Amino acid sequence: MNEPCQARTGAVLFGSFDAERRWRPEGLASLPQLADPGADRLVACMDEALFAAAEPGDLLITRDPVAPALVAAREAAGYTCEHHHTGGTHPGPDADADVEHRLLANAGLLRRIGGFARLHPYAVLPATGALADLTGHATDVPGGEQVVRVNGKAWSSLLAARHGLPGAGRVVRSAAELAEAVRSYVEPGHSVVLVKDSYGVAGRGTFEVTSERRLARLVAHLRRQEDRGLAVEFVVQPLYDRVADFSSHLLINPDGSWRLLGVQHLANSGYRHEMSGPVPHALVGDLRRPAHPEVMELVARSLAEEGYLGPVCVDSMVLRDGTWIPILEVNARMSMGGLNLRLDNRVREHGLRSHLWQEDVTIHDGFDVDHLLKLLREEGLLYEGGSGAGVLLLVGGALVAPRGRLVCAALCPPDAFPRLRAATRTVAASAGIPLARAA
Repeated sequence: MNEPCQARTGAVLFGSFDAERRWRPEGLASLPQLADPGADRLVACMDEALFAAAEPGDLLITRDPVAPALVAAREAAGYTCEHHHTGGTHPGPDADADVEHRLLANAGLLRRIGGFARLHPYAVLPATGALADLTGHATDVPGGEQVVRVNGKAWSSLLAARHGLPGAGRVVRSAAELAEAVRSYVEPGHSVVLVKDSYGVAGRGTFEVTSERRLARLVAHLRRQEDRGLAVEFVVQPLYDRVADFSSHLLINPDGSWRLLGVQHLANSGYRHEMSGPVPHALVGDLRRPAHPEVMELVARSLAEEGYLGPVCVDSMVLRDGTWIPILEVNARMSMGGLNLRLDNRVREHGLRSHLWQEDVTIHDGFDVDHLLKLLREEGLLYEGGSGAGVLLLVGGALVAPRGRLVCAALCPPDAFPRLRAATRTVAASAGIPLARAA
C-alpha cells in the first residue's frame, strides 16, 4: 500500500490512550473497584492531544472528529498538520473498537498512511503490528509480546529489585503471598499499603490496604478468583511519604541506542495524572546513589534487550527523608508528560514554558466548545503563538455532559502558571463548565 512514486516523508500519529486495558492478559485476577462508565468515554477522545507531538507535514489520525474551531485555534497558535479521523461517531458494531482496529477497516486511510515515512503510535497494541505491516512500516514498531511484558508493573518492579534500587515493589502471585507482603510493610510502621494491578493505570487498579479487616476482605476476594482458575499478579508497595514526583522521557532507537528527551515535574490527583511541567534543575541534579543518568541507562538497556523501541516514560519520586525512588513505574509508550515536553520545546525559544494540566468539570446543558474558545480569546487567554503567554485547549471531545475533563496547556513563564490556570478556570465556569471538585 506504499506510494513508490514519491519519497516518503513525515510521520503518522495515532493511538488509544487506554493501552493498559488492552494489554492486560486474559485470565488475571482483578482488584475490587467501582465501575466508572464515563471514564472510558473520556479516555477515548484523549488522542486529540497527540497534535502536540506533530510537526508540519505530519498526519494526525484521531478516533473521532475534532471541533473545527479547536483545529483553527491550534493552527493560529502555529500547530499545523494534516488531520483525519477514523469515521464519525455513529453507534455501530465498531463503536468500542480501538483506533487501530478502526484504521485496519479503513482502506483509504491505510493507503494514506503508506505515503508517510514513519509511524508514531501512542502505544503499540495488538493490532498495531498488523497496521504497520499493511502500510510498509514493519520496522517502526516492536513486537506486541515484548511491549505487553515490559509495560507490566511486575517487569519494572523486578528490574528495580534485581539491581537493588530503593523502593522496588514486591511482585506477588497468590493471595497468600499478597497477605504476607502487605503485613511485611505494616510491621515496620507503614499505615497504608498499596496493591497495584500490573496493568492498572490512573488509579484504576490500585487498592489501598489500611487495616487488617480490609486486607482480609481483599484476600477473600482474590481467593474466590483463584478458585475459578484466575492467576494472581500484583505489585505491593507502601504508600511513600513523597515530596516530589517527576518523569524522565527517553527514546529507544532501533539499534538499541537511546537518548534522554527531558525530565518533567509531575503532580497527581489521587493516583491520576493532574499536571506536568518544568522540573527544578536542582531536583534531578542532586539525585545520587544511584545517579539519575545511571538509572536511565539501566532502563534503556533493559528495554532494548527485551526488543523494545520507541518512547518511554519512567516515573520516579523523592521522599521526605531525601531518598529517591528511581523506578516507580516504566511506561513504554507516549505519555502526557512526554506530550507536554514537546509543547515545552516548541515555546522555550520565546522564553515560555509549558504546563499541562487536567481536571474534572461539570458540563452544563448548552455548553459549546466554540463558545469557550471565544471567551478565552476575548479575555486574552488563548495562546496565539510567539512570546505572548496563553492557554491551549488540548482535548475538546472530553467536554461532554454531564461530566467531563478540561485538558489544557498553559504556555507562559513558570511563575505565571498559577494565575493563568486560575483565569482559565474562571472563564470555563462562565462558559458552563465549572470544576467538579476542589482544586
